[in-house]
Amino acid sequence: MNWIADERVRVFKKALLKMGWYCEKMFLLSIEAFQTEDEKIARQVIEDDNVLDEMEIEVRQEATTLLGVHQLNGLNLRFVAGGIQIANTFERIGDTTRRISENTVALIRDHSGNSQFSLMRKISQIAAAILKESLRVLADLNVEGAIEICARDAEVDELFEEIRCELTENMAKNAENIRKLFLMLDIAQSIEEIADLSTNIVESTIYIVKSQAYKCLRDEMKPFKGTGGVLFEDSD
Repeated sequence: MNWIADERVRVFKKALLKMGWYCEKMFLLSIEAFQTEDEKIARQVIEDDNVLDEMEIEVRQEATTLLGVHQLNGLNLRFVAGGIQIANTFERIGDTTRRISENTVALIRDHSGNSQFSLMRKISQIAAAILKESLRVLADLNVEGAIEICARDAEVDELFEEIRCELTENMAKNAENIRKLFLMLDIAQSIEEIADLSTNIVESTIYIVKSQAYKCLRDEMKPFKGTGGVLFEDSD
């Protein structure tokens, strides 16, 4: 009856990817709303986050059923177990995207505009590319591009630091615009967080494929070697 388990895991993977593409769409729309100052799009993203929350619950429930009913092993077992964590990451991306849209609505309502500058556009484009590539790695279960994804996250970190410095400097010079600048800083930080969360997707996918824990540390994807014995003592 292994074919039944294989088929249910295939359906589970399809659902997980659907959730991933949904949160990617939310992120792209949130950036569009910010750049075009479109409150309607921003509010749609806020509503879409509720749908993503429901998806995360469904994935978790299906994973629990699969683990309880079928004697999964190997790649199937790791995919279902890793899928729970990936779904949680998608949900966190959705929450962060919602925050971008809420801040965008606040900027629009204040009639302050977003005073776009090239760094905000650039950090958005790179973060979107990282998320897209992370989803491709998950869809293909091909982790060859993992190192490049981790390295690109470093670009986002550097850009965020530039944005933070520029906005902080503007706050000191333009006290009357401090609320607007704080909102923009929070949006930039949210974009940086989504890039970080995207690397978490890759880390989980590497575990699924290689059965080994990896971490994106200091801009490199490396095997994670803990000291051991933090929660569970060595049984040997």
